[in-house]
Amino acid sequence: MHEYLTTTHMLCLFTMIWALVLSNRMFSMIYYNATSIRFSFFFAAALLGFILITKYNTKNTSLRIDARFTWVDFLYISFPLAIAVFTLLIVGGDAHNLEVILLLPVIITASLLGKKAGMAMAAVCTSIIIFSDMGLGSFGQFIIILESNLILFSVMFIIAWFVGAQTDLNAQSRQQLTKLASVDILTGLYNYGYFYEKINDYIQNASEKHPLALIIIDIDYFKHYNDIHGHPQGDQLLVMFADILSAKAGQRGLTARYGGDEFVVVLPATDSGTALQLAEEIGTAVRSSSFPGQEYQPEGKITVSCGVAAYPTHARNAKELVNYADQALYRAKSLDKNTVKIYFSVFDKLDLEGDDKELLSSTRTLLAVINAKDRYTYGHSERVTDHAIKLAHRIGLDQEQIQLLGYASFLHDIGKIEINREILNKTNKLDAGELAIVRQHCQWGSDIVKAVKILEPIVPVILHHHENYDGTGYPAGLRGNDIPLLARIIRIADSFDAMISHRPYKENVSIVGAIQELRLKAGTLYDGKMVECFLEIIAEEQDTIKINICN
Repeated sequence: MHEYLTTTHMLCLFTMIWALVLSNRMFSMIYYNATSIRFSFFFAAALLGFILITKYNTKNTSLRIDARFTWVDFLYISFPLAIAVFTLLIVGGDAHNLEVILLLPVIITASLLGKKAGMAMAAVCTSIIIFSDMGLGSFGQFIIILESNLILFSVMFIIAWFVGAQTDLNAQSRQQLTKLASVDILTGLYNYGYFYEKINDYIQNASEKHPLALIIIDIDYFKHYNDIHGHPQGDQLLVMFADILSAKAGQRGLTARYGGDEFVVVLPATDSGTALQLAEEIGTAVRSSSFPGQEYQPEGKITVSCGVAAYPTHARNAKELVNYADQALYRAKSLDKNTVKIYFSVFDKLDLEGDDKELLSSTRTLLAVINAKDRYTYGHSERVTDHAIKLAHRIGLDQEQIQLLGYASFLHDIGKIEINREILNKTNKLDAGELAIVRQHCQWGSDIVKAVKILEPIVPVILHHHENYDGTGYPAGLRGNDIPLLARIIRIADSFDAMISHRPYKENVSIVGAIQELRLKAGTLYDGKMVECFLEIIAEEQDTIKINICN
C-alpha cells in the first residue's frame, strides 16, 4: 500500500513543480538567469519533497486512520499545499484554470488520512480560491466566484470523499486482518506471535531505570479438568480465566495467551518485585473465583502457578527473559503449585571473572541441554536444592557451606549430559549395561564442575552423592562419615524427590510411602540422624500428615 501512496504523492508533487516550470514567467526566468535564487528554490523544493515523501511513506507502511495526528503529519500535508499556493501566487493569470492544481493536496491528504481529513483539505482549498479571487470584493462578487468555480469545488469534494472513503475502507480491512492475526480467537487476548513481536519492542525501550517484567502463568491440573469435564468446558475455563487476567493486568501491561493453558503478562517500566506482587494478586483472584466443576480438582478449586523474571535484572535479551520466566514457572509447578516463584539461579551469586566466567556460562548451557533432553532432571535439581538447603539450615550449617550445598545440589546431575536421551527416558527397567552408563554420571559431573575453579570444593560432593551410608553405594563405596557431609545431605533429598516424583521408568509413591522408606533405610542407605531431621521438616510442611519422629 505504501508504494501506491508514494507513487501518487510523488506524481502530485512533480505535477505542481512542473506547473511552475511551464509558466511563461518561469520560462523567462530560467532562460535569462538559470542560476537565479528562485529557480534554485524550486529545485530544492522538488528535492525536499522527494525525500519527505519517500521517508514518510516508507516509515508509515500502515495507514494512520486511528493514529494520533502529529506535527510530522501536518508537515507532510502542508508541504504540497504550500507548493500549490505558491504556484498560484507566482504564475497568477499566466496560466488558464491553474486553480485545478489545488486538487493535488486534496488527493494527498485523503489518500493518507482518510475521508474526513480529505474533506477538510477540500474546504481549505476552496477557501483559498475564493479569497484569492475575491480580495476585498463585495458579497455579490463572492457569489460570482462561487458560481464560476462550482464545478471545480464539486470535483474537489467528490475526489476527497471518494479517495478518502477508499482509504478508510482499506484501513478498516487492515485493522481487521491485523486483529485476526494478533488476537487469540478463544480468549480474546493477544496470541503467541503478537507477544513475541511486542516483547522485542519492549526490550529495546527498557533499561535499569525502566525495567521490563514478565509473568508466565499456568493453570494447575488443567489436563485433569479437561479429562473430567471435556474440552468444551475446558475452553470455557480458559475464557473465564482470561477475563480475570484482563481485569487484573490488562491496564498495566500486555496480556496474551502463550499456548494451551499458559498465559503471559508483559509489564513495561515494572521491576520484579512489583511483578511478583501482581502475580500473587492474580493467583488470589483465581482462587477466590468460582468455576464450574472446580470441586473435582485436586485442591478443590482452580489455582494457578506463576513464574516471574525481569530485564535487565535477570536476563540480557528477550529470549533469556522468556526462558528464565519459564524456568521460574517450572520451579513453581515442580515444588508446590498454586504459588509464585521469581527467577533465581545459584550461579547469579558467583563472582566470576575471565576463564571461570566463560566456563560457568558453558556449564549453564549444559544444564539447558539436559533440560531439553530430560525435563524431569531440571525440576528434580530444583526440588533437591530446596530440600537440601532446608536440611542444611536444620542441622546448623554455616552460610558458606549452605551456599556450596546449593551449587552442588543444583549441579549434582549435570553428568547426565553424557547419557543418551533414549536411556534417560526409557520406560522399561534399565539393563545392566544401561545402568552402568547411568552410574557414571557422578564421575562425569565432577569432571565438568572441576573445570570451574570457584566450584572445586563441590567436586567430591557431586562425585559421591550416590554413596550409601553402609558402603554399598557408588562410585567409591565410601561408608559413614567418610562420605562428604554435603553429599550425605543430597543423598537424602535426592532419594526423597525421586520417590515422590513420576519418572518414565516408575510410578511415584506417596509422601507417606517415601517417609516410611527413608525410615526403613536410615543407617543403611542414609545417615540416620539426618533422616530424623529431614522427616521433621517434612512433617512441618505436610500438616495433614501426622508423623511420630520417635517411632
